[in-house]
Amino acid sequence: MATEVITSQFIVTFDPLSSILIFPMNLWKKSLLFQLVSSFLILSLIIVSLVGYMAFYQAKESLKNSIFNELNIAASLKREELNHWVFDQSQVVLAIAQMPELRTPAKTLFTLDKSSEDYKNIQRSLQASLSSFTREKSGLKEIFILSRGGRVLVSTDPSQIGKYQPLVQYSDIQADNQNSFVSNFYRSPLTGYPQITLVDQILDQDGKRLGLLAAHLNLERVDQVIRQRTDLDKTGETYLVGNMGSGLSNRYVLIASQTLGSDEFPDGINSDGIEQAMQGKSGEGLYRNYRGVPVIGVYYSLSNKDLALIVERSQTEAFTPARKLASSILLIGLILSGFMAIAMFFLGRQIVQPILAIVKTARVISQGNFQQTVPILSENEIGLLARTFNQMTIQLQIYYHQLEDYNRNLELKVTERTQELEDKNQRLIHALKELKQTQSQLIQNEKMVSLGQLVAGVAHEINNPVSFIYGNLDFASDYGKNLIQLVEAYQKNYPEPQAEIEEIIAEIDLEFIKRDLPQVYQSMKDGANRIKEIVLSLKNFSRLDESEQKRINIHEGIDSTLQILQTRLKSLPYCPEIQVIKNYGDLPLINCYPGQLNQVYMNLLSNAIDALQEGWEHQNPTCVIKQPQIIIQTTVMDQEWIAIEIRDNGLGISPDIKGRIFDPFFTTKPVGKGTGLGLSISYKIIVEQHQGQLKCDSNMGEGTQFIIKLPILRSESG
Repeated sequence: MATEVITSQFIVTFDPLSSILIFPMNLWKKSLLFQLVSSFLILSLIIVSLVGYMAFYQAKESLKNSIFNELNIAASLKREELNHWVFDQSQVVLAIAQMPELRTPAKTLFTLDKSSEDYKNIQRSLQASLSSFTREKSGLKEIFILSRGGRVLVSTDPSQIGKYQPLVQYSDIQADNQNSFVSNFYRSPLTGYPQITLVDQILDQDGKRLGLLAAHLNLERVDQVIRQRTDLDKTGETYLVGNMGSGLSNRYVLIASQTLGSDEFPDGINSDGIEQAMQGKSGEGLYRNYRGVPVIGVYYSLSNKDLALIVERSQTEAFTPARKLASSILLIGLILSGFMAIAMFFLGRQIVQPILAIVKTARVISQGNFQQTVPILSENEIGLLARTFNQMTIQLQIYYHQLEDYNRNLELKVTERTQELEDKNQRLIHALKELKQTQSQLIQNEKMVSLGQLVAGVAHEINNPVSFIYGNLDFASDYGKNLIQLVEAYQKNYPEPQAEIEEIIAEIDLEFIKRDLPQVYQSMKDGANRIKEIVLSLKNFSRLDESEQKRINIHEGIDSTLQILQTRLKSLPYCPEIQVIKNYGDLPLINCYPGQLNQVYMNLLSNAIDALQEGWEHQNPTCVIKQPQIIIQTTVMDQEWIAIEIRDNGLGISPDIKGRIFDPFFTTKPVGKGTGLGLSISYKIIVEQHQGQLKCDSNMGEGTQFIIKLPILRSESG
């Protein structure tokens, strides 16, 4: 962004981006060698980028086909295992239903009176037999016998005997149903968990249905099959999706033995793979899963449109080998391009050197030495250019002698006129120099005055409304208390108000208003106080109108900086609140540049906060921080120096980078989070501007300590 300064006579514009681009553009225009090397390097980088992209694309396509095969195999295995398990359970139920010792008493049970003793004996016998099967068969959760009307006559769960069960939730056993998954998942009305129920009809001698033998399956085996990882790496996921919506709208949910849906997705889940599978299609593709993560997935429709098996894997993990291959190709290409650019540099020098010799000779000739000639180093076009240049030099020598005669005649007149012009130029130069100095001083003074007025104006404009609000809060609080007292007096003297008043009291929740109104006034008062403190801290911290040294209290600058950083000290999801401990000594007033010292405090405290938050987030096993702390201590040393110590109990600084922390542009923070200039600027402010000392003491696992030393005698002499 360009910065524009307007005065009464000039508009001065400074554009940082233009100043950065001027040097390479000028070098491109003026250097043939730079043009040759740069053009070759740009062309080679384009070729390397194209090769890297093609390699990444081919590797990605190859990986995609391979991963699709792996996912299809995993999905097929899980689907077949589910089919076989449900088929086996159906055969177990069918075998139980066909056992004569169960089927004959069951038929007899339908013909007896429920109050008879024989009915109760047969019922107890059947219940004992069925209970033994549920204990022996882990896949069966409950077995029961239903009457034709849906009433439970016998059950392994005694609490269900005598209750009615809707027949629409059950699926008949099919002896040849081994190739398709029986997808009759539904929500149990008793437990709310998913449930599969298999039934077999109990018929009389004429083939008429007397009732049903039904069994609820134990779905924990389904969880084991689905959740079992089948070489899907870290991000692989396999899950069942069911349609629990109505006939008018679909609602797709995750299915597990203990839940339908999830708390994370109460309104259901959806993705392109789920949508295709629920429409009865099976296939594969690249899409975003129900969490919005790009995945490569395979989806199968099971039996009908109400159940789907999904197997997915994150695209980021799946295509990592392709990205590594492309990165390796790019790195090798860049290295080769660098070597070839170096070779091109030396080759270009062989071409440019004869041209530079001509340029050098031209400069000597331009100074009046017409005896100088260009050495002919080759027989090519450059050699021809050198011969032509030498011939031109001979012609210039002839013309030069002719001009000398004319110059002698003009010298006398020119000398006189020149002397007059030189005198005037000296006077103009002196006047222009004084004008520039005056203009620079005016611009600087105007800039400092404007900044001072801006700070004062902002503080004044904020303080006025805040003071008005703060001054009227007590009156508003008294008025509210008076109104509440008036309402309470009305309630006391008129205990039976009209219906309209009672409706209004209920609608506005009068009791809550009486409790909450004083708290609201107090919150507003605390907020106004907080704004006053922030305005005062900003004014003390900035000190924009103070460009000269000034006697200040060091502790005020530190406290103002802590006030500005207050929000960064609060607790985060991964880090508790940072505790600040201030051990202030009895310091004299120090003559210094307050704004520059405040900048140093800001840099050191911000780095300490970053170190504590990073250390708490990663929890390095060599240094577990019990309570993140920043300790600030000020002392007087030998009556000649004051010391300001800022210490944290973070992870510390490793020895290999400790010696570089004050170097410009050196930073250990990620890209975009640090410039590497904070400590370098702080060092210059303390050492060069204040003739002090700035040191760092840090050990891994024990935290970091920065020590600022400022001279008292020099500060007092100013």
